[in-house]
Amino acid sequence: MYRGKRYNDAIALFHFFFNQSNIVPNIVSYNYLINTHCDESRVDVGLEIYRHIIATSPFSPSPVTYRHLTKGLIDAGRIGDAVDLLREMLNKGHGADFLVFNNLIKGFLNLENLDKANELFDEQVFGVDGVVNATFMDWFFNKGKEKEAMDSYRSLLDRQFRMIPATCNVLLEVLLKHDKKEAWALFEQILDNHTPPNTQAVNSETFNMMVNECFKLGKFGEAFDTFKKVGTNVKSKPFSMDVAGYNNIIARYCENGMLSEADELFRELSSKSLTPDVTTHRTLIDAYLNLERIDDALKIFNRMVDVGLRVVASFGDKVFTELIENGKAVDCAKILKKMGDKDPKPDASCYDVVIRGLCNEGELDPSLDILAEMVRYGID
Repeated sequence: MYRGKRYNDAIALFHFFFNQSNIVPNIVSYNYLINTHCDESRVDVGLEIYRHIIATSPFSPSPVTYRHLTKGLIDAGRIGDAVDLLREMLNKGHGADFLVFNNLIKGFLNLENLDKANELFDEQVFGVDGVVNATFMDWFFNKGKEKEAMDSYRSLLDRQFRMIPATCNVLLEVLLKHDKKEAWALFEQILDNHTPPNTQAVNSETFNMMVNECFKLGKFGEAFDTFKKVGTNVKSKPFSMDVAGYNNIIARYCENGMLSEADELFRELSSKSLTPDVTTHRTLIDAYLNLERIDDALKIFNRMVDVGLRVVASFGDKVFTELIENGKAVDCAKILKKMGDKDPKPDASCYDVVIRGLCNEGELDPSLDILAEMVRYGID
């Protein structure tokens, strides 16, 4: 509910589970509740929940709690209160979380207070992390201070510490945002450092950013090469691409009308131990329908149902409607019947679309069969 920005529903569910039903919440549940209130500009309510955790819970607030609250306070223009909360975090012995520091550093930079940002940067006791450097770099770039930005970047690299993928990705994002060729050098470097199981230097998001940059520049062939790229170090190993990585490049190919390339990667993904998910199928179905490749859309839609992936009502209504408009009402009825054989059952709106389509085509017997199925399943 939180991710869907259905904040009132998120709060209601918390109340239902943890107040009415007497389930004991954990810190993750509390953090989502705090984040919900902060995103709704109710940071004081978030602080009340934080105080409630301290007073009544057998566990302590987590670093994530302080990340949400400091960001909420800064967004509300209360950076002084955010600094006080940072001090409270440290005084309680929770440890210095670099993302909490990063929130405050970014806040002071946005207030043009470079001295205070530097003071906090020097105060860090958690060691080196490129996320904070990336914040400074982005601010310097936006101010037209390229030398200072790159000095910050090089000082980070000079420390030669082992960066996790999340840190590398933030640095790549800033370098790409400001059109710096150093992004590609960093990509090559972290590919060289990718030596699992000892060192995981990249993840699928790393590849997604670089692939997307290739597409942005119109370098479609280079995008595929980047997707398959491996480090040159003798110990480097290929990254085992996940479904999210395949989905990204398939989506980029579809956006550019390159369906044959998307098809090839879909087949490759299907042949692996990975499984194409809802996003994979929806991306291809939408692309086929946009290009009026109706039979191909029908084929993938059939596959989506056959492998047991859920078809939500809004998507099902849209696809059924477009297929029926192209003379595929009977085929849609067959797909809907397969959907009805599984749980959760299709939404009533899907049945309505297909029955109307069958009636309009004079296919009354199949429409009666579908109607009987609705009755059998108790679908209104």
